[in-house]
Amino acid sequence: MKKVLLACALTSIVAISSIATANASEFTINPMIGASHSKAGGVNSAIGLEAGYGDFLFGYTYTGNSNDFSISHSEDELNPVPFADKDYSASVYSNDKFNAHALYVGYQFDMGSGHLAVKAGVELSKFKQKAGMSSSMVIDTDGGIGRDINSVNFTSESNYEYAPMVGVGYYMNNGLNFNLHYTWQNGTRDMKNSAQGTFNGVQDSKKFANSEVANKDFSTVMFTVGYRF
Repeated sequence: MKKVLLACALTSIVAISSIATANASEFTINPMIGASHSKAGGVNSAIGLEAGYGDFLFGYTYTGNSNDFSISHSEDELNPVPFADKDYSASVYSNDKFNAHALYVGYQFDMGSGHLAVKAGVELSKFKQKAGMSSSMVIDTDGGIGRDINSVNFTSESNYEYAPMVGVGYYMNNGLNFNLHYTWQNGTRDMKNSAQGTFNGVQDSKKFANSEVANKDFSTVMFTVGYRF
């Protein structure tokens, strides 16, 4: 899906570029950088790219976040011969990841010493949760080394969700511009659940019934600054 979105954005920019060959002064490129904020994701970096021809605009933005947690413990148990020496280790982890891509169109009007643009489009976003644990024990004896390794990993992942996006931008005549975008989401997502595990060296996987995650309000306010060429 990411590749499709990027391909659409690049194709549109190339198309606009070819149209603008006849009148290059009306064709513009506007890279943007800034930050976004949502209740569920907090503050994150944001990037964007906007192409314009005359008063028409086409743009793409990306933002996302990743929250990681992990803890591990290990212990060595040394015993005199002929008893075994044992090495223990265990770890647990969790990861929540959200990413969002927005595609939009806009139109600008003359205002003061610059232009005011209004924008509207759609955001495609995905939310993924992972958690797991692993343990291992290595036993070293005169008869050789034995290993007991076990792990289990749970994954819960949504499909791409669509959400409306609106925005405004003010473009100064010197090229500097300021943009404010907003995307609305209802905070509920259908999740596909699965688990993978390794027990005494034997791997296994299983899919579970879909579930619903609520109270994940990723409605996002995004502010970016750009320079239009």
